[in-house]
Amino acid sequence: MRPGLITRLSLLIAILPLGSLLFACGSDTKKVAMDDWVADLCDAAADFDDASDEAGSFLDEEFDDNKEAKAAFAKAIDAQKEAQKDFRSAFDKLGQPDIEGGDKVVEAFKDQFEANDKLIKDLGDAVDDIDDDGDDFFAQFIEISSEMEEPDFRSELEDLADDYDDVEDLIDEIDDDEDCSGTIFSSDSATGDDGDDEPTPAATRTTTAGRSPVATRTASPANTTNEKWVAGICSSFQGWVTDLEDANTTFQSALDRSSGDGASIKRLLVDFLKLGQTETKNLQKEITALKAPDVNDGGKIHKVFVDTAGELVKVFDTLVADASKINTTNPAQTRTDVENLAAGIGDAFDDAAAGFDQLDNFNAPEIERLFESRPECAGL
Repeated sequence: MRPGLITRLSLLIAILPLGSLLFACGSDTKKVAMDDWVADLCDAAADFDDASDEAGSFLDEEFDDNKEAKAAFAKAIDAQKEAQKDFRSAFDKLGQPDIEGGDKVVEAFKDQFEANDKLIKDLGDAVDDIDDDGDDFFAQFIEISSEMEEPDFRSELEDLADDYDDVEDLIDEIDDDEDCSGTIFSSDSATGDDGDDEPTPAATRTTTAGRSPVATRTASPANTTNEKWVAGICSSFQGWVTDLEDANTTFQSALDRSSGDGASIKRLLVDFLKLGQTETKNLQKEITALKAPDVNDGGKIHKVFVDTAGELVKVFDTLVADASKINTTNPAQTRTDVENLAAGIGDAFDDAAAGFDQLDNFNAPEIERLFESRPECAGL
């Protein structure tokens, strides 16, 4: 058995914003000729478009009921978040356009990230509120999307152009690439979450739906031991992932506003990781408190989740300890220490999540069906 929530753990690499950290740790901002900067931006936008269109393909499918559609929407969110992570990572590597007001352009993109975070969170919360037994999902989804007020990024840059003539040239350069302009400026688009700058059509490029208790409000009660166990597992992991996502949003905002010196970056990083450490310990406690499912090898199946949660705690324990040792007296050393931290994080989470491989040794079809059907699991 292998419930779908296992794959969600891979998104933790996206949640931890180390690309932004490395950009912030640079002692001097890389300046790039405007045409080269725009070309790289548009290349990243094109890659994002491809990935985002694939994530939004769920809108072309047919579903038997709203519950099934919401589950597909949740999977699309996961794919979208990965696309957004890649876009934001690419943007963080662009540097700054070598024009008057270039630093303000970068700041404007980062401000746009935050505005889009709120937009997508509101959209996700609204979709979570769609009644499983209510009117047609897609009719409600399109209505919700159309009511969202999308950030007008073009106006933001045009306001900068009033003060810096070069910014107008940059806007024109983007507009020369119709597809790129459509991604960056389209009035029919909204951008992504986890702090990414990508404008994304609201109907096809949505991200994180809110916290799992929203789904619980429309769920049938979990009555049996097995229902309670599955609902508890999914609610705990859903809440954990969402709390980390919210912490990342706060972290990104604070990082964008910070002075960029080593001491402030270290403080923000340590605070972020300590919060992740606390949330992961809470996850471990919640999982441990659940009564094991009443199936063959139920105790062993439950122990896999308890043990893996413990391994995730150890990952954050190590990250907090390593971040606390970051040298802040020398900018070059600060960047090196952050790079070293970033280099091992993927393997650390992969090793921790490898504990779930043991689930392949068990045959529990009733539990698998519950993971597929319980609404608490729809967002995972």
